[in-house]
Amino acid sequence: MKKQVVLFSIFHLLFSIFDSTAQVATRSYIADKALTPREHSVDMQHLKLELDFEPQKGLVKGKVTHTFLVLQHEVDSIFLDAPGITFKDVKLDGVITKYRTDNNGIIIYPGSTLHWEQTHDLVMEYEATPRKGIYFIGWNDPNNLSRKQIWTQGQGTDNRHWIPCYDEQNDKLTTEVIVTFDKEYKVLSNGTKLKEKDNGNGTKTWHYKMQKPHTTYLIMLGIGKYEIEERKSATGIPIHLWYYPEYKNLIEPTYRYSVEMFDFFEKEIGVPYGWESYSQIPVQDFMYGAMENTTATLFGDFFLVDERSYLDRNYVAVNAHELAHQWFGDLVTARSATHHWLQESFATHYNLTYEREVFGQDHFDWARREAVNKALDASRQDKKPVAHSEAGSVRHYPKGSLVLQMLKYVTSREAFNRSIKHYLEKHKYQNVDSEDLLVAFHETLGKSLDWFWEEWIYRGGEPHYVVTYREESENGKQQTVFSVSQEHELSDVVGLFKMPIAFEVHYTDGTKDSKTAWIENQHHEVKVENILGKKISFVLFDPNSEVMKSLEFKKTLDMLKIQALKAPNMIDRYDALLALRNTELELKQDILINVFNNEKFHGIKSEVVYQLTNEKDSKSHELIAKAINDKDAQVRKAVITHVKNIPAELLAEFENLLADASYETITLALEKLCIQYPEKTASYLEKTKAVEGTRGRNVMVKWLEFSSKTDKAALDKLVAFSSNSYEFMTRQNAFSSLKKLDYFDETTLANTLDAAFSSNNRLASPAIETLKYFYAKNEYRKMIDNYFYSKKWLNWQEDIIKQITN
Repeated sequence: MKKQVVLFSIFHLLFSIFDSTAQVATRSYIADKALTPREHSVDMQHLKLELDFEPQKGLVKGKVTHTFLVLQHEVDSIFLDAPGITFKDVKLDGVITKYRTDNNGIIIYPGSTLHWEQTHDLVMEYEATPRKGIYFIGWNDPNNLSRKQIWTQGQGTDNRHWIPCYDEQNDKLTTEVIVTFDKEYKVLSNGTKLKEKDNGNGTKTWHYKMQKPHTTYLIMLGIGKYEIEERKSATGIPIHLWYYPEYKNLIEPTYRYSVEMFDFFEKEIGVPYGWESYSQIPVQDFMYGAMENTTATLFGDFFLVDERSYLDRNYVAVNAHELAHQWFGDLVTARSATHHWLQESFATHYNLTYEREVFGQDHFDWARREAVNKALDASRQDKKPVAHSEAGSVRHYPKGSLVLQMLKYVTSREAFNRSIKHYLEKHKYQNVDSEDLLVAFHETLGKSLDWFWEEWIYRGGEPHYVVTYREESENGKQQTVFSVSQEHELSDVVGLFKMPIAFEVHYTDGTKDSKTAWIENQHHEVKVENILGKKISFVLFDPNSEVMKSLEFKKTLDMLKIQALKAPNMIDRYDALLALRNTELELKQDILINVFNNEKFHGIKSEVVYQLTNEKDSKSHELIAKAINDKDAQVRKAVITHVKNIPAELLAEFENLLADASYETITLALEKLCIQYPEKTASYLEKTKAVEGTRGRNVMVKWLEFSSKTDKAALDKLVAFSSNSYEFMTRQNAFSSLKKLDYFDETTLANTLDAAFSSNNRLASPAIETLKYFYAKNEYRKMIDNYFYSKKWLNWQEDIIKQITN
């Protein structure tokens, strides 16, 4: 008996151990090699940079002084990022110092061991001809037509190619930049301009200095021929708006709302602008939209717009985005690339928040829906979370911005703003990570939001809800019962989602009942009482689509029709229209026309256009004719975008689009009309011959494309537009037209190869594809091969040529 008890006890103990082990909860994440910040043995505290240039050679001649504090007990060498840089002189504390270089940078060997808490000065004189980080625009244009500029782009880690430095975001320092250059130009850099001195020899020296620390990727230069308009914020911050002297008429539409958004952010964020001034400068051939360099945003000059270009794409969103970065990215900076979302998601969220102030709630909700669609597409590729260095731009920008909006939805706008204020004030001029933000919310609100971070920030995916509803009676009371299931694929890195979701039941008398419930399990039933037994008109799950998700919720045709007309929020009316896409025309046409006539927002009207544009009946034609004359440029553009075959009955209306206010609409109309009605091409070209268009001369290039079929001079102009005398968007458009014309000569080859060698991938990629297209054709291959073999190329150029010929 005693033996049995002992055996039972041992068995019970083993079972308990096994059982408890099996029940241990675990947390799984996708590994990120960038999670740990890079180590550094010294703390860079100040960088003084003295520069002059030989722009025709792309040559940087510099002297950099680093003041640093030793962090470790003993340091016998210091590594700085400096790929491709040649050093003339290196001194530590005034003494010539040994060093060696490799492909990545320079290793400095002090004469004696350095010890922590010591401060030292390292001075290096150097030269560089970099292909990254700093860009020399137009200096080798043989026709002298291009603008001549020098500008920089440091993010992610490209400033190391022209400044020897510790080029990582986890160290902050003050900087000053001193530039000597041709006095006919203007120079912009970070911070306050301390001096602009005429040297009496045709040059000037400009001296800029930062008062507060920032990180090295935010160091910038902009050099060119400009004028400057001065404005001030409500709090007295100087705002300098740089522009090309001949484009003074573009200042207002380009910089529209610049001061207003500055004032809005200071109030909304609750933390004063953290720097001494703010400048914006346009540059030619910029490879992105813009860059939030501290105190000095640099942006692509394709955002310089007139009133007509403003209709197609304006600078407001990008302007607000880069300004928001002055707080999120510059004032506080992610400690490592894993937390990059703390910069881009915030900037995107705040630019959309400001756009709502200017363009309205429907515009804001439309942007949220676009963010959801992009996030769902990204999740079909992989399940990386927002907080991951390889999350990709969709998650760092639109998805992350919507995650922040959902955080605001969960906590309230006021609570969100209070927490963000605390976060910024606590970490001002410092590095941060995702946990710092979580802690700031906890310290401010007393709420533990770890669950939100787990599902939306540290883990990937989005919920997929399947929803049904039914009416039933319980204890003599009528109610509407919603059944909700989370049916997305679960894994170690994607779990069930927990969110508060609203349920609405709308009745035929115009009233509604609603209830908000936390949906966190795989299956839920939510009951909404219908005390008076009213007749249901339509029902909504998550009205206004506050939660990022995909959704299956089948509704009757009659319910969708009513929802399309009467749902209070634009996005719910739009969803009803989407659900009608596959419905037969005769069952939906009247409701679509009714919606179009009652709506104001372009997204809904454009959806109606999409569904009716290619129908052949008179009712649809009447609606399309009305859409062509809609006051919203986006609606008119939707017509010409979606039409496949322009009906003869509507030809006159479509021809009116050749005089549209939108340059993009003119370009599309010119192309489709010339292709579908070639006998009228001459008249179409006559109507548009004086229109240049917007970015990339879009109308003019399309005009030349069709004119060149009968006019050699037009073809020659198209070839000229492919050269480096013109900015990259004009060249892109020229490549596209030359491909359509199947025209390729040696001049075009030289121009296209020059573009293929560009550091701007937005130019190089289409150029390489154009060269591949013509190289695949037997009639051009020999000419291209002969050209390649007749010249000497650098190794990196040979690598690009191999991409074309292999």
